[in-house]
Amino acid sequence: MGLLLVVNVHGMINSPAPVRKALEELKVGRRFSASVVPDDPATLGALRLCKDRLVWAPLDAELLAALLEKRGMVSSTKALDKPFLKGIGYGGYQELAARMVKEELRLSEVEGLRPFFRLAPPKGGFRLSMRRASSEGGILGMNPRLGELVKRMM
Repeated sequence: MGLLLVVNVHGMINSPAPVRKALEELKVGRRFSASVVPDDPATLGALRLCKDRLVWAPLDAELLAALLEKRGMVSSTKALDKPFLKGIGYGGYQELAARMVKEELRLSEVEGLRPFFRLAPPKGGFRLSMRRASSEGGILGMNPRLGELVKRMM
């Protein structure tokens, strides 16, 4: 098993009702939002339903720690900081990320943390087509190069 990082690159405009529901359940309803989900059959079914709007890839602790540090939020205006982490029992971003990857926790299971990340458009553009699957030379669907794209979006 493991964890997957899911990024919405198209939003919910002009999408059918089942796709909208799946995007909301994955916590990626807005454009350029990202979430951490478990790699299980139910989640993979929702991802396949939304494959024309999402990019996903396996998540490692290093990228998750960087996301928590730069884009983690406690409320709509307060960023995730070290005093808050110490208050909920974690020593730092790396410890929280390692525990999430090891124990397969979701962002929504960590008390007080918002269950998604708000990202910016990537610096330098997408460089590949946003309308094609990764197997066809685009970025959509299961994409092993998602880590470098997300680093440009932080």
